[in-house]
Amino acid sequence: MKCFMFNQWKLYVNDELAPAESKGLEQHVENCPQCQKHLQEWVEGMQEEGFSDIPEAPVPDAFTDEVMDKLSDAAPPRSKRMHSSQTRRQRGWDIVKKTGLVVAGLTALVVTGTVVSPTFANYVNSLFQIEKDADNGMKNAVHKGLVQKLEQKATDQGITVELKELLADSMRIAVIYDVYDQSGKKIEDHIFDAKLMDQNGKNWFEDDEGDNSGSHGEFFITERFLNEIFESHEAIPDQLTLHLEQTEIAGKTGKWSLEIPIDMKKAKEATKAVAFQDTAFQSPQGLGIELKNIEFSPSATRVMLDTTFPKSAYLEVERTSILYDRKNPRGAIVTEKEREPAFSGENLMYEITNEKGEVVAAWDMKSLDDGLDNKMNVLWTPRTEEEPEEKAEGDVLNWWHTFGPIQGEQKLKLELKKIYEKKLASPKFDLVPIELNKKAATFKDETGSTFTFSSYAWEPGKGEDLGEAVITVDGTLGKDVLENHYWSVKDENGKTYYASVNTESTRDKDGRVQIKGTITIPSLKQEPKKLTVSYASYMVEHDVNWEVPFEIK
Repeated sequence: MKCFMFNQWKLYVNDELAPAESKGLEQHVENCPQCQKHLQEWVEGMQEEGFSDIPEAPVPDAFTDEVMDKLSDAAPPRSKRMHSSQTRRQRGWDIVKKTGLVVAGLTALVVTGTVVSPTFANYVNSLFQIEKDADNGMKNAVHKGLVQKLEQKATDQGITVELKELLADSMRIAVIYDVYDQSGKKIEDHIFDAKLMDQNGKNWFEDDEGDNSGSHGEFFITERFLNEIFESHEAIPDQLTLHLEQTEIAGKTGKWSLEIPIDMKKAKEATKAVAFQDTAFQSPQGLGIELKNIEFSPSATRVMLDTTFPKSAYLEVERTSILYDRKNPRGAIVTEKEREPAFSGENLMYEITNEKGEVVAAWDMKSLDDGLDNKMNVLWTPRTEEEPEEKAEGDVLNWWHTFGPIQGEQKLKLELKKIYEKKLASPKFDLVPIELNKKAATFKDETGSTFTFSSYAWEPGKGEDLGEAVITVDGTLGKDVLENHYWSVKDENGKTYYASVNTESTRDKDGRVQIKGTITIPSLKQEPKKLTVSYASYMVEHDVNWEVPFEIK
């Protein structure tokens, strides 16, 4: 007996269904035993059709890599008149990958032979591979055999939590799961408490707030980066247990508790490390950088470095902001001075290049606009200790920068290109707002930056909502200036207000930064007659040249 939907598969493999229809068919087969059975037989028949006359050949050492490459290739071009058997096979395997069906003799479609790589089945079926939200690190961890299927459920109050898969790498742990009610409807409203326990009863998540939860394709994912917790892969215990628990889901009180034992030995063995001795750089501005270690796991790469800067490299920055608390639920404007470092281990720009000179990873300052930054292959899990270690030469902070995986034995080079320094500023731009629509006002400040203010708009308050003023700003920043921070304004009565600046940045042919956007001044009780605009600090870039060669063995 065949399901009435099975006739749709001919249209599917010929790529004649609309995207929504294809998606619906893929979802249907996941829950239809008849379609699964006949689809399995059908795809196996396609194998015999295409490969029955080809003799068996030995499987190469790089078997799984070849399989991955083939499965990652784009589907063949669509034809308006006819569809080749190769195209139909490709579409057939698309649905096999998406639904997780296992087909006998599967390997013949890529590399002929009868020996199946132990990681291959996991690669084809894993949700970490086929879901669109998976990153390259997750996919590589699947390839390296660091993902396992889970068959655990907890049901209470008609709500079920079902664990699907676990990824256990030395850099991170992730679980794909589902939450649904008795009718199968997914429940978005849930947050799990997580504990990572070792055999001595220590909870390694106790002081960690690095949970990263959200949607993952048709399911959900909770992820923790272990490289924020452990100083090296060797420091990770061999045996860990992940506890996931919740006492309230979608407004219902209950208990959903699940435990996942995790063997970390394989993940630790798959991680390589390069240690550096006395590898340091001292900038003319006073920033010292020492490269300590670089670790390479299947799912990520971690660069560990220390920064040192003297006590004199701190600034007293006056900043205006809006404080929201119980006393001020609608916000209160506060101005205060804060001690901030001029340098940071995050405010660097460096590249990691291979022997061909190709950039495989690059770090850059997080706050830079897309038109300025050079980031590449970054996983945003920067980590620093809360308090610096005080030494005679200055305050020392350690930083952990995380990238996607860099795999294979090869020679590489870390090249430090720029360091960024924060400096104080105190410009004053006096404006008459209502005049700006008639004539723009242009100013040049002490940093060499030029700003033009124009196109003023006033939105009066309504009820409890206060008024808001918006001014267009364009500018050419001074030489080596990248950003301006902590904008504020004063009205004609000398009262200070917080200003929100939203701009886009690009570089001109001379390398100068051009900005264009708006300054928004909220929380105004009345339309201002005069405004004095200012900012408290700015960021400059310093070009440097420091190279550190290393090798993954």
